[in-house]
Amino acid sequence: MLKKLIIAGLCMLIAACGFQLRGAADLPASIQTMHIQGISMRDGLGLELKRTLRRNGINVIDDYSEGAAVLSFLRNRYERRVLSVGGNAKVSEYELILEVTFQLTDNQQNKVIDNESFEARRDYQFDQEQVLGRDGEERLLRDEMDKQVSQAILRRLSALD
Repeated sequence: MLKKLIIAGLCMLIAACGFQLRGAADLPASIQTMHIQGISMRDGLGLELKRTLRRNGINVIDDYSEGAAVLSFLRNRYERRVLSVGGNAKVSEYELILEVTFQLTDNQQNKVIDNESFEARRDYQFDQEQVLGRDGEERLLRDEMDKQVSQAILRRLSALD
């Protein structure tokens, strides 16, 4: 009985604070059809960005056509740096960095965003005895970074007037 009261109280508390799930982003009509150039749309950030934009009502086209907005990536760089070295002079920790710079022109070819940059960083422990696990962990971290940057780009696009 006490559990049910606690759960009911928590539900009322959440409802009272105004919490609601985030819906689709409110994006301007001038970018409802978009062509993306400068990155591969088959994997990594390009694929994640394409999925994110489509989930939010943007028609992402493969080939440019008249009247489409253009999201151009000027820089898209993954980097892996040594973060720390152990007592045996072997790498014990890496840092992954994703840096992107892009610009956006709307359907009237007006430059709406010029040289906007985003960066995502992750670090992970490297164990020489678990090399296969490290590759899987690095891939998972890169996927998370792709999602983080694509969400940041979506938030930036939704801030347009």
